[in-house]
Amino acid sequence: MLAIVMIFLAPFALMVLGGVGVVLLIVLWLKTAVRARKLIAPFTPAEGALALSSLFLVVGAATVSGLMVARLGLGHAVSLGGAMLPMMGGGPRVGERSVYFSDPGTQQRLKDGLTKAGVPFRVRTQDGKEYIGWSSEHEAAAEKALEEAKSAGAPNDPSSNHRSVSFGTAETQKDFIDWLAKRGIKSEIVRNDGKDYVNWQESAPTMQIVEAFMAERAAKCKGAKAKAKC
Repeated sequence: MLAIVMIFLAPFALMVLGGVGVVLLIVLWLKTAVRARKLIAPFTPAEGALALSSLFLVVGAATVSGLMVARLGLGHAVSLGGAMLPMMGGGPRVGERSVYFSDPGTQQRLKDGLTKAGVPFRVRTQDGKEYIGWSSEHEAAAEKALEEAKSAGAPNDPSSNHRSVSFGTAETQKDFIDWLAKRGIKSEIVRNDGKDYVNWQESAPTMQIVEAFMAERAAKCKGAKAKAKC
């Protein structure tokens, strides 16, 4: 029973004990062979109990070795402190990078960004947290999606060129996107917290851009007929 528990909770310790078990079995076999003067001889009750315990440890160590080989074959990591339980919980894979954000919106933006970039990813739960992981071969594209997801969470940070604004009507939003396009500024619509935001990159502050747009829009809204469209 102890050997079975150790397979999951202390696999490396079990491997060491398995080696000790092999040595004990060899010593017990030599002892009985010398005593009986033949290769195969019966154990005493005490020797039999010790041999059986050693055999369980050896079988347990062999099981751990097999599980580790299978784990590595599936791309999972093997660590001294990780035991075998992560194998059932889906731990990090070899060569995989995983990230976690406490903000659900950022998590979702990253998933959307990775999907849009064609980066295969997987979601795993560890310690009650949702981690998003991808292979190192897609690191360049994934890093870009990661930066976009993080910057969208604080799009109007003065230290970055990422800008974002939300309008009350879809018509104003469309006009603003067209206004940006005429100035050669690419934009995209990102949904966050149930609202649509227009995201773009520009060195000028957000309010400066929005005020310029509103001023130009107001200038065009002259006359009754024009005002009706504004």
